[in-house]
Amino acid sequence: ADKLRLIDAVQRLGVGYHFEAEIEEALEDLFTNFDGRGTDLYHAALRFRLLRQQGFPVSLDGFRKLKNSEGRFKEWLSRDEQGLLSLYEAAHIAFDGEDILDEALSFATKNLKSILLTNKNINNAFQRQIDFALLVPAWKCVPRSLARHSLDFYSDQGALLQNQKLLTFAKLDFNMLQSFHKQELRELSEWWKSIDGATNFPYARDRLVECYFWIICIYFEPKYRVARVLNAKIYIVLTTLNDTCDNFGTYEEVQALVKAIQRLDARALDELPDRMKNMYRLTLNVYDEIEEEAEKTGSTFIVEYAKEEYKKIARAYLKKIGWCTEGQVPTVEEYLIESGYVTGGMPIVCGSAFVGMRADIVTREAFEWANNESKMFRSGSAICRIQNDIFTYKVIIFVYYLTKDSQST
Repeated sequence: ADKLRLIDAVQRLGVGYHFEAEIEEALEDLFTNFDGRGTDLYHAALRFRLLRQQGFPVSLDGFRKLKNSEGRFKEWLSRDEQGLLSLYEAAHIAFDGEDILDEALSFATKNLKSILLTNKNINNAFQRQIDFALLVPAWKCVPRSLARHSLDFYSDQGALLQNQKLLTFAKLDFNMLQSFHKQELRELSEWWKSIDGATNFPYARDRLVECYFWIICIYFEPKYRVARVLNAKIYIVLTTLNDTCDNFGTYEEVQALVKAIQRLDARALDELPDRMKNMYRLTLNVYDEIEEEAEKTGSTFIVEYAKEEYKKIARAYLKKIGWCTEGQVPTVEEYLIESGYVTGGMPIVCGSAFVGMRADIVTREAFEWANNESKMFRSGSAICRIQNDIFTYKVIIFVYYLTKDSQST
């Protein structure tokens, strides 16, 4: 039980990357030697979550034992506050078809909300933990955001685990990483200024910090510094290309730009309309930098994968603009197959994620697997694309009515 709580705290506090081998060994032992007896709700759910998120084929039998003869969760579980929160967190990593975890999520959510409304004696630290979990479950939370929240939670005297040495270490580690990340962000800002980005791309959204945050969500560890900076630049190029296609170039200009991108050759620059040349220069500069770094790390094969995904997304942007220009409305299936699966972002994120890493860290086989357009990647990309479209639609409608109201007054 103590080992489970310690592993959970180490991971929540964001220092798990220091102890990956030790955590794997401890969880292997917990998985192999567990007899399924004498475990309360809190520890049963915690064990399930820690093992499943680590990839162990853990059974659902522990949850089935929590139901009564009528197939409902036993009534007394609704009074186990710590257990309910643990169950709530565990239920978020359900596989498709695991109805019992869907039921567990509904049961835990309902009762946690009831506890917040009716229990006036609830510990302040635990109340904040419930509030945060209901807003963003640990499984869906950005690791660095979870670490920042957990530092506050575990600092409270009412926290379930009191380990001052771990807490002190986690604070030092958080501050050290934050210092590294700030320095990288300064480097990116200086790079953007050095190429006169704001002047050359006045129509583009200022998303430098946002692009850097995206890559922090994928890997934050110090050893990935080079990969992090290069990927942030790729995302900046990508979002600038998106704005160039959507908000700046004509269909004919974008056609010429996308054709040049398929070559990624400096000689194509002279063939481009003047308004597209800055975008093409930015693309060439960043991918040239990627090639230089790949030569240093002995992973030159990575570059072609990264370039190919960029070419794909450029073609997908052009397809979307073509539909708009011609007044066509594709079916959902056509939209996803011919554009959405690619512009959803999963292919280029996976195709670029290993840029800047050494050849001994990532292999050609890993890239081929990541670029095989599996059902998992296509589904993930479809979710990203549709969520983005829904949000963008809401923003456009809001801006439209805001503009309409201001014009009428």
